Amino acid sequence: MQTYKIPVFKPWVSEWMARSVIFAILMTSLFSFAFYGSPVAAMGFYGIQPADVQYGMVVIYGSTVAFLALDSRIVKYFEPRKYLLIALGINALSSTLCFHFKDWTLFVICQFLQGITCALMSGIVLQLIFPRLDSVRARVIAYSLLYGSIQIAVPFYTIYTSVVIHFSDFNWLFYGHNNLLIILTSVVLLTMNSKARFTKKIPLYQVDWIGYLFYVSFILILGYILVYGRPFGWFGSPSILILSLGNLVILSLFIIRELKLKRPLINLQIFKAENFAIGLLLLFTFYLFKGSTGLAYGYLEVILGNDPLSTIPIWSAIITGTVLGMFVTSRFILIGYNLIRIIIVGFAIMAVYYAYMILFVSIQGETNDFILPLFIYGVATGVLFVPIVSFTISSVPPKIAINASLIGIFARFTGFTANLALNNELQLFAKSAVREKIRETLTEINPQLPVTLLDIQNQYMKSGSDAYTSKSMSTGYFNQMVGHQILARATRDYYDLMLIGVISVIIILLLLPRIQKVVLKLRKTNIPY
Repeated sequence: MQTYKIPVFKPWVSEWMARSVIFAILMTSLFSFAFYGSPVAAMGFYGIQPADVQYGMVVIYGSTVAFLALDSRIVKYFEPRKYLLIALGINALSSTLCFHFKDWTLFVICQFLQGITCALMSGIVLQLIFPRLDSVRARVIAYSLLYGSIQIAVPFYTIYTSVVIHFSDFNWLFYGHNNLLIILTSVVLLTMNSKARFTKKIPLYQVDWIGYLFYVSFILILGYILVYGRPFGWFGSPSILILSLGNLVILSLFIIRELKLKRPLINLQIFKAENFAIGLLLLFTFYLFKGSTGLAYGYLEVILGNDPLSTIPIWSAIITGTVLGMFVTSRFILIGYNLIRIIIVGFAIMAVYYAYMILFVSIQGETNDFILPLFIYGVATGVLFVPIVSFTISSVPPKIAINASLIGIFARFTGFTANLALNNELQLFAKSAVREKIRETLTEINPQLPVTLLDIQNQYMKSGSDAYTSKSMSTGYFNQMVGHQILARATRDYYDLMLIGVISVIIILLLLPRIQKVVLKLRKTNIPY
């Protein structure tokens, strides 16, 4: 019997068990993002700056994006079980090294390798799911389950990270990762056939390895520029300027190479497809707005004083909202509802989230006050993701649809990284503007200032402190109050700008009548990323 006709799972494995194994592979592939569930813990463990943590995320995400372009060829060469075991082995080795050696450079290198294994495992999951789905209904449901799992992975693993760090230290995340890998390896060995293949064995000839090197270099350098641009002073820094010019050269060489090759890494002819560029812009914009919750978590931690365990209800609300949004949206897609209208509704829900945050962010509040807005945020992400991806893929010819997925995930990566840069820039701008306004008010000639300081000092004296200690502590407490006011006001200003941006996107979509006619085309041969 030909190997590509042998079922991937053994005969005794039921359909539900097979689906559970597939889901376990997908969630395990995303485990590495758990290392960023608590940036403060990562900074404290490695002794690094916030920008370093952000670049660590960029490395694993960028490595995944780049390798997916290669994976579509490599997965047709290896047997799925062998290919998967290689990924699990590399993952386990990386986590073991990080567990025993507390070195940030080694961690980033391992993150690059784990990004490759994330792409590899995700590619196997997609090959297991989509080629055997015959009906559009099944494919829409599979899209929703796949992207829903990806969307809830970050809050799910953040909850896990919060619990682990609360009871132990950061290093035990690697220990937990290895335990999970051992369990999954045992399950794969037990349930999957060693000789089964997805297709006939296709030799690895004319694989664009050089193109991959160009592509991954461009992605990692772009991420470095966007993350470290602000700390280094953007183009005032010679290193940022040289990297920017070098990256333009790499991009030019990559484009020239891809246009000339018969079997390019990514077929750039995809950009000729009508509405494809609009789909990419929507993906980019979605991730730009999606990443704005980082400021909300910072507000909850700094001003409301939440510890990691206290934010579990917040993360749970996001997961619930995302699942609900995905479920409802899939139903509307199945009945043939217009994709752009669903997208407009999704952005409108996102606007409600921003408006709520603008109204309720202050120096006083309770965690429970923010469960509803973060639930609304989850609903918005659940409503938007599948329709935007479906719109993008439906706008391209079937022969090059795989390239739409590859470019689409690059657009998502770019949106995510640009959001990091935009957040850093806007927060700095907003905080500087608010700090300047407060400085104009809080001067020594302000009659209210000494009264306030004296009142705080008296409160400390009533609690048993002596005059000298009370005076010193009152100054520190007052400075903390001012810092909280600056953060709260800057957060509201930031969300003002985000709200204006979302409303602008809605207006633009309403004024583009030609995109309203895109018809959903989720073909069996489409493997989304």
